[in-house]
Amino acid sequence: MTRPPKARQKVLDAARRIVETRGAGHLTFETLAAASGVTRGGITYHFRTKEDLLKALIEADIAAWEQNAQTLAVDAGLPCMKAARLLGHVRCSLAGDDEAHRRFVSGMLSAAMIDPGLLDPVRAQVRRDFADWRWDDAELERYLLLLAADGLFWNQFFSVSPLPPEARPRLAALIESKIRAFAAEADPSRQAPSPPPSET
Repeated sequence: MTRPPKARQKVLDAARRIVETRGAGHLTFETLAAASGVTRGGITYHFRTKEDLLKALIEADIAAWEQNAQTLAVDAGLPCMKAARLLGHVRCSLAGDDEAHRRFVSGMLSAAMIDPGLLDPVRAQVRRDFADWRWDDAELERYLLLLAADGLFWNQFFSVSPLPPEARPRLAALIESKIRAFAAEADPSRQAPSPPPSET
């Protein structure tokens, strides 16, 4: 008998709520069955082990991040695809606070300290993101801007940033202006994705 297609998503949604509110250590098939309304057998049909489930949560989070970054890249309207993707990633990193997401990342980091293999989906995504980089001097400078944005994200995540809140938008604008300057120097034949036509 074919299981309802929504069962897998119900399990993932419930698992994420547990990680956000109680931490990955409290995520068991028993607590998940109670929270999701899916039987233990239904859960193991989709996720054979807890590790499989945690990796699926990370993969879903990566997919949501990439979709958001892609949307922001399209909105940037840059003529260089690589610069547009970079700006999308930076804008995603510098987006406003999301307390639920912060708790989710905290829970997953705790789990990854015990099982570093949980971060394999992240490592795979990074390899895909940088597969076409040549790592010449120009791209090293672009990567430096990416590190600046990521550093700002983690500084805020751990509440250790010395940057006053009112200065954050100015720093974000400075990083973006430098990415746009790089895009202006790039090969114009490499086009960024065009925004979808507006509906009238």
